[in-house]
Amino acid sequence: MAHRSLHNTPAHTFVKQGIYYFRKRVPSDLREHYNSPQIAHSLRTRSQRIAAARAAKAADQLDEFWYHMRLQKRHVPGKHLLRLNAPRAGLPLERVGSPSTVSVNLSEAVAVYLRLKGANRPKTFHRGAERSCGYLIEICGDREISSYRRQDANAFRDALIERGLVGSSVTRVMGTVRTIIAFAASESGIEMSNPFAGVYFDRQAGMKDRMPIPLESIREVQA
Repeated sequence: MAHRSLHNTPAHTFVKQGIYYFRKRVPSDLREHYNSPQIAHSLRTRSQRIAAARAAKAADQLDEFWYHMRLQKRHVPGKHLLRLNAPRAGLPLERVGSPSTVSVNLSEAVAVYLRLKGANRPKTFHRGAERSCGYLIEICGDREISSYRRQDANAFRDALIERGLVGSSVTRVMGTVRTIIAFAASESGIEMSNPFAGVYFDRQAGMKDRMPIPLESIREVQA
């Protein structure tokens, strides 16, 4: 099925081969943060009603996320003196005073993790870390790692499952986020309980059992 007219589809959607997709253009003032001028992904439904609801929710989440991104870009007196800038400048995290004085956002935790653990690692290692934490930022926001709670971890798990990720993919994404947060907390001296540890989900969900190859077929190949 070809792309349908935008007049026949809900806002921020288009149809390809009968499946609805979400699409929203990145604002020009935030384009520098993205590799693409638009956000697009499958809504995993053929129902116009469901697509409209999912697209509206995704658009609202993006608008909220972009609102906070714009707040962070505003000028604040003395902002250049904040320790939050240290990871962005490529400096190691150092413990200053008590653990409560240290503040590390998730995006900064990723930068530190990749800088210290990503040397001589393949591009897939870097992309996996950025993609996994990018999911969390999209769903729960780019916050201080110590501010995430178990309800955030549960919401993150539910959102991954709603995206259609199978159990093994959810395991990989959750594990990557858990590892990065634990590593950044250790490097910066933050004492915290990792809310992404021990989150329950069905690790076999969506996995298909592989049927054994018939013996006759094996013998034909051998012959």
